[in-house]
Amino acid sequence: MTGPTADPAADPAVDPLAFRRSRHRVRWLAAGVLAVLVVVAVVAATRPSYQATQVGSPLLGRMAPNFSGRDFQGHVVTLSSYRGHYVYLNFFASWCPPCQAEEPNLVSFDSEQHRVHSGVALVSVVFNDSDAAAEQFVSTSGQSWPAVPDHNGAIANAYGVESPPMTFLIDPKGVIVGVWAGPVKATQLDAMLAQDRRSNG
Repeated sequence: MTGPTADPAADPAVDPLAFRRSRHRVRWLAAGVLAVLVVVAVVAATRPSYQATQVGSPLLGRMAPNFSGRDFQGHVVTLSSYRGHYVYLNFFASWCPPCQAEEPNLVSFDSEQHRVHSGVALVSVVFNDSDAAAEQFVSTSGQSWPAVPDHNGAIANAYGVESPPMTFLIDPKGVIVGVWAGPVKATQLDAMLAQDRRSNG
């Protein structure tokens, strides 16, 4: 009685052609798995990270364009009425995934500002969205600050907004002192605000 054959291909009971085909199938399967892993890695590397960055704007250092409109509660909102206070002006849309990622951070920041002296006001402007969808987004997120529809895009055009979300920091004099593109975090808003207060303190 002989021991097991070291090379399966040398075993007389094994069809050499079938054995080679089997090995080829295994190699093709391994190559296919590797290709899938490469594709997944590339997609993960190129997928939007949904991170906000500070950007330049021709409006930096200039008076913020004034606007007036009614929010979803029917209240008239006029930007110039916030003069004397810091304001974060945020452009958003319900269909925008980065805006959806950003909203909890804005809600958290707004809640924080209500607990401090001279807290920052927030005002949102709806970007290229239906009133019904935007209002639903606002109500389900727990947003308590005003959101103003921009039906003809005039407000977005005045601020040079081409896609949401974008957030502008307006100082108490009504001057734009910072701009974020992408979904901001509460810590980023705090840092920008603190920096401007230090430079003007």
